[in-house]
Amino acid sequence: MAASLLLLVSGSTLVASPASAAVGRPAGAKAPSQPGIGFPNGNSVSAGGQIAIRFDVDGDTTVTRFRYSVDNITLGNEVPAAPDGTATVTVDVGNVTGERPVYAVSVDRRGRVSSMTQGTFTVSAVWSLQGQAIDATTWMPVEGATIRLEPAGIEVVTGPDGIFQFAVDPGLYTLTGTYAGPPSLSGSSQQLELDGQGLWFDVYLFPDSGS
Repeated sequence: MAASLLLLVSGSTLVASPASAAVGRPAGAKAPSQPGIGFPNGNSVSAGGQIAIRFDVDGDTTVTRFRYSVDNITLGNEVPAAPDGTATVTVDVGNVTGERPVYAVSVDRRGRVSSMTQGTFTVSAVWSLQGQAIDATTWMPVEGATIRLEPAGIEVVTGPDGIFQFAVDPGLYTLTGTYAGPPSLSGSSQQLELDGQGLWFDVYLFPDSGS
């Protein structure tokens, strides 16, 4: 039934019926508690892994669920809250490295939504340097190229896709590439600074003189 407003005339005074005050949010009603965001197993994870995310409203028993999202504020995911006002989800982090934001709100049994909370976790690359050996004359990947990283003193041989990767500590390194042929190919040495977040760098190989 639609609410109506009854005006009573008492002398020159207009008095509103108290029935109108009952429409909408009850007096004293408030939004549910804003959720805290935590990471039970730590806030760092390797690329391709999973991370546990915990939402907590400090025992607010009116909260029935949480809405959340990673990397954007769409809040397109939902998880029910336990009786103690908590919930834990496990998220696949994919291969995007660096700091990643988590956004969440809590929702109570009346459908009221809290203010948004943001948390942050870090995704680290499982490799420090990755790239592809490419024949500079054909622009095709080079299978069997030897890629060497100094001063680490390590080298890898590329597969059919020409891809190589190294996992080393952050620092300054020199990268070189060669291919025994035929025809023999080589690339100039490249100095790179690796920061631990992962770097992609292609090595272009050119025909050796006389090959």
